[in-house]
Amino acid sequence: MKLVISSNRVAVGNKLRNYIESRLQQSFQRLDRWVQKVSVCLDDINGPRGGVCKQCRLVVTLNGAETVVVTETGSSVGASVSKAIRRAGFAMTKRVKSRQDRRVKKISHRHLPGIELATSPELSELDDAQWEKSP
Repeated sequence: MKLVISSNRVAVGNKLRNYIESRLQQSFQRLDRWVQKVSVCLDDINGPRGGVCKQCRLVVTLNGAETVVVTETGSSVGASVSKAIRRAGFAMTKRVKSRQDRRVKKISHRHLPGIELATSPELSELDDAQWEKSP
């Protein structure tokens, strides 16, 4: 997983970078094989005026060119990052699960007609007739 952190009017130090990396690894641990790239963009919306103005925009690029985009605003950078990563984790889990469900549905759908034919009464009657004619 490639990680890109950019900021606009927010100082990104080693402590914040390590916090973001550890939260991403915790949250995306099970989904790591589907994640190609994670872009984190931090912004201070109101600038020096203060207030609830720290924004985190998370863009997760999955294998197969799908993207999950989450934007979260909070009173601190850490809070907005944490909320965004949690929401992105839920969204990615949903996408990956739907992918798997579609794949399982396709596979099981191929095999269902064969199973239904083998247990259908028409086939068993034909089989009985064939067995009665054979010596």
